[in-house]
Amino acid sequence: MTRVAVVGMGAVGSVVAAGLASTGRMEVTACVRSPLGGLRITRPDGAVEDILIPEILDPAQMSAVEWVVLATKAHQTAGAAPWLERLCNADTRVAVLQNGVEHLERVAPLTNAARVLPVVVEIAAESPQRGHIRLFERPRVVVPEGDDGANFAALCQDSGITVTLTEDFVTAAWAKLCLNAANGAITALTMRRMPVFANPRIARLGHALVEEARQVATASGANLPDDLADQVIARLRTMPAESGSSMLWDRLAGRPLEYDARNGAVVRMGARLGIPTPHNETATALLEAVSEAGDVT
Repeated sequence: MTRVAVVGMGAVGSVVAAGLASTGRMEVTACVRSPLGGLRITRPDGAVEDILIPEILDPAQMSAVEWVVLATKAHQTAGAAPWLERLCNADTRVAVLQNGVEHLERVAPLTNAARVLPVVVEIAAESPQRGHIRLFERPRVVVPEGDDGANFAALCQDSGITVTLTEDFVTAAWAKLCLNAANGAITALTMRRMPVFANPRIARLGHALVEEARQVATASGANLPDDLADQVIARLRTMPAESGSSMLWDRLAGRPLEYDARNGAVVRMGARLGIPTPHNETATALLEAVSEAGDVT
């Protein structure tokens, strides 16, 4: 039986772990620092599902597995190193379910020569309390075409998670980052959900954040439409009133924010390419300030 270890049991990791476990085709283990005592998933239709998944608290109790699902926030990757050291060898595949466009650079040095599969995550969920997950829509992910992508899609078959393979992963990853540059930053800084984008000034700010990211993405090889910023703001304005972003949930819970892999990445890559990103630089500075220890609430 295929062994899968999930590192990072927040909203995304919990949804994926529950989905994979529900297939009955694999042995799924949750790698956690403290006991969860089970998962409770509230589906978009209001149905509630309680799921028990074996939990391991000590990396020393684990050995290499066939698949690792790394679903920590990007800034928590270094903290997952003890798990990856035990779980990975040359035969392991690591599916990296994180935001940003730097999956390989961030994770590959920690995986003992395991193959790294970057994943674009489209899982609208929040965790109002640890182990309790509220899903807003059907989970979806995007992976690169190839053997590892196809094998991950097969792994997720019948899990309730839709897996799309793409021959242009660069564009898919940057499209998600352009969205995140606006929705995560603005909801976290204002501490408001998606209706905040009905404010014309906020909408203009979001547009500027996306447009800067789009210009950097295009220079990085992504094929994105010229009117992407218009499309993103229109999408955000039509999202359910109760929806927000993972950075908003983190700020409300007093947790550090994942700003560096989002707006920070736009700034870094813009500097390398000679593309000005003043709006993202400002957002990054503000998010860094509110994310500092002891100053996130």
